[in-house]
Amino acid sequence: MTRTAAAGRRTTSGGFARVRPALYVAPGVLLLVVWIYAPLLASAFLSFADWQLNRESAFVGIDNYARLFANEVFWIAVGQTVLYAALLLPFATVVPLVLAVMLWQRASRLTHLYRAVIFLPMMVAPVALGVSWQFILTPLNGLVNSVLAMFGIAGPNWLGDPATALPAIVVVTSAKVIAMNFLLYSAALAGLRRNLLDAARLDNASAFDTTTHIVIPQLKGTVLLLGALSLVTAGQWAFNNISILTQGGPSYSSDNVYYTIYRLGFTFFEMGEASAASVVVLLAVVVVAVAVELVRRRQARRSA
Repeated sequence: MTRTAAAGRRTTSGGFARVRPALYVAPGVLLLVVWIYAPLLASAFLSFADWQLNRESAFVGIDNYARLFANEVFWIAVGQTVLYAALLLPFATVVPLVLAVMLWQRASRLTHLYRAVIFLPMMVAPVALGVSWQFILTPLNGLVNSVLAMFGIAGPNWLGDPATALPAIVVVTSAKVIAMNFLLYSAALAGLRRNLLDAARLDNASAFDTTTHIVIPQLKGTVLLLGALSLVTAGQWAFNNISILTQGGPSYSSDNVYYTIYRLGFTFFEMGEASAASVVVLLAVVVVAVAVELVRRRQARRSA
């Protein structure tokens, strides 16, 4: 082989080596463009248009935003979404943390079984889970009211009363939230620094002291992350259950912005206003995410 041929082969090999990382990530980038960024751009465009499924769109400027901000139902849904986030926050942070730490500290032959049972709601199809809860919460002969009747308590119409519809959706949704975050906490516990735990055992530290002074401080980042994700995605978690169980009723008492967007777009066919609502929600999510990231960095600097 001549020097020229060898040099050409090395050049070709070096050029491919530089391109190869981009080839690895190209499928993922393509999927992001097709399924995330392209719909985002389409929604931003449609938010300034009057578009129906059966006719061409017409540019209307900020009219969709004006109608949206004047829509009382939208502001009710915004308030309900904030309430969903607040009520689901303990189920996203505290409850799965307690379960994960308890199983981590008291490992036994049945630990894997317990973890499987806790994670089971994530394996059930959302529609099947929603229909099951519909039967459980039926006011006449549902499981919950039947148990209450055994103690002489008349159970309410859980899904038909404005006072109980939203809390019922929160309880139904909490099962999947707990299951998902329990898995994430378990993964974080597996990466704890064992030397600190061994030192605590040598000093005869109690399980409570070990948890509060060693385990939980090392999980602060995970707690903050899951809390932020809960604030951002609480409305999305509840969407399927709202759609199946209450359709936002009664009197919009269990509504949220995501179901309102769905109703505007696919019930009233107001695609322009639905797109405007999507853009507003996206901007709000970005603001919350940036605020949480700033708080996280400030805490990281303080701990350093």
